[in-house]
Amino acid sequence: MRQIDVAVIGAGQAGLATSYELSARHIDHVVLERDRIAESWRSRRWDSFALNIPNWSFNLPGHRYDGSDPDGFMLRDEIVERFEAYADAIGAPVEEGVEVLRLAREPDGRYRLDTTDGELMVRAVVVATGAYQRRHRPQNSLDPSILQLDTDTFRNAGELYDGGVLIVGSGQSGCQIAEDLRQDGRSVWLATGSCGWMPRRYRGRDNVAWRLEMGVFDESVANLGHAMRLACPPIQTGVDGGRDLNLRTLAEAGVTLTGRLLGADGRRVQLADDLEANARRSDEAAVRFTTMVDDYVRDRAPDTAAGDPFQPVGELPDAPTEFDLAALGITNVIWASGFRLDFSWIALDLDPRDGYPEQVQGVSRHPGLYFMGLQLMHTRKSGLIFGVGEDAAHVASVAAQHLGAA
Repeated sequence: MRQIDVAVIGAGQAGLATSYELSARHIDHVVLERDRIAESWRSRRWDSFALNIPNWSFNLPGHRYDGSDPDGFMLRDEIVERFEAYADAIGAPVEEGVEVLRLAREPDGRYRLDTTDGELMVRAVVVATGAYQRRHRPQNSLDPSILQLDTDTFRNAGELYDGGVLIVGSGQSGCQIAEDLRQDGRSVWLATGSCGWMPRRYRGRDNVAWRLEMGVFDESVANLGHAMRLACPPIQTGVDGGRDLNLRTLAEAGVTLTGRLLGADGRRVQLADDLEANARRSDEAAVRFTTMVDDYVRDRAPDTAAGDPFQPVGELPDAPTEFDLAALGITNVIWASGFRLDFSWIALDLDPRDGYPEQVQGVSRHPGLYFMGLQLMHTRKSGLIFGVGEDAAHVASVAAQHLGAA
């Protein structure tokens, strides 16, 4: 049986950042990736996908963005190329095509990994499998003649059936795909929720720059509360250099908005009468952000000219609460209803809450077992490209103490 000090499971931003920090401490380790480096970015994003944060914030431990377009938003293929280049630059010991089927703890405190490449015995494990593991679809009995996809299986309009598209869910992915399909000329219906949105730019700066300066990304889950982990990220887009994206801009682009999906049977769908309430709650998030920026600027530079008063954009038409997909020519449904964590392959009590393992900045109650890259694992930035480094350094430091290498 193969033996090594540490196994990192997953070669996305969290796993690679952890590898960098372990190497910096001269800790022997391997990074196991069931597919390829940055696989989620590579194969679980649609063709027109653009980064939601500015290029200048694409920073990983030991590597800052060095490209020619810092204020732009790189596309999917460049994102993958940069992760591959980073893995090569730091000499990450990635083994691709190795899936961990089961993780268990042995009586001597070590961990046994059953993988598709045999058994591996390690002294510590870092689980960096990402935040989007298992697709979630509301229960439905849609007619089998309707093509159903999820956001991670949708690629482009050319792969859909001829006809209209119903998208269920108005978070980042649902809204971005709705915009993408409208630009392709498709008829699009969007069953909404109340995810908030955020202006791409305000008072001359990207919202990410403001939030970094104001310390928003450093807010800890200990202060925000567990429920924040279940909240959707703000709706925004980096397509075409970045612009505002929200329910009202989609309505102006010709997307038919509805309330929340209540049920789907055959070719009929039932919808809640809550579109206006959803749009109002979504707008409230944008108002909170702009008010925060205004207050921040006023407190530090009282003579600075005020920003343009923020107003929600456009009006919303009346929304249907029931319709027949066939009558409207809707032949496709894309489920943008989110993902769930899945650690069923770990044969340990993780004390989960809403599927979220109990941990403190990645450190579980099981000595030598750590997590990385989860949404709001420790702070707002824990799952983000520019945020994983801080948690990786902490996890690597704790692991070094566990191994007696500190």
